[in-house]
Amino acid sequence: MLSHVEVTARVTVTPAAHFVWSNRLDFVHDCLVCLRVGRVVQLQHGMPYGLCTGNEHPAPVRVSAFDATEHGAERRLRCRITSWWAPFSDLAEPEVQASELTAEPWVQLNYRIGCHTCRDNGVGEWLGIEGHLRSGAAPVASSCPRCGTELVSAAAVPEIDLVG
Repeated sequence: MLSHVEVTARVTVTPAAHFVWSNRLDFVHDCLVCLRVGRVVQLQHGMPYGLCTGNEHPAPVRVSAFDATEHGAERRLRCRITSWWAPFSDLAEPEVQASELTAEPWVQLNYRIGCHTCRDNGVGEWLGIEGHLRSGAAPVASSCPRCGTELVSAAAVPEIDLVG
């Protein structure tokens, strides 16, 4: 069965920030290939499959849509994760059953950010600070590691929803 999950996230950036969502993300998924429940799968928009990090094999899951938008100081990301899914028992723990949306959904969304304050002061490495938002973790607030200027904040963690 073909299954779809939608992940949404929002951050607020300051005028001093140059912000870009990365097309890479990590997602917890019940893997139909290795028959293991709750595996971290590395995904990249544009790739036809994910990489199950359990034993690093291709997994039938991919980012099928990736929509990054700007609304004033708010940066939004909505991505759809599509996978093939069927019921199975975990290979190592047969009493644990797989589900279409894993029992404890989790995602990590990555981004890159630059500091215009550093750029304006002639710092050569002003762009390229990496950060991430994780579900199940405290919302993020990030400042420039060089000058301390506030760059980005998130009031909430990413949302994960099973969609039809």
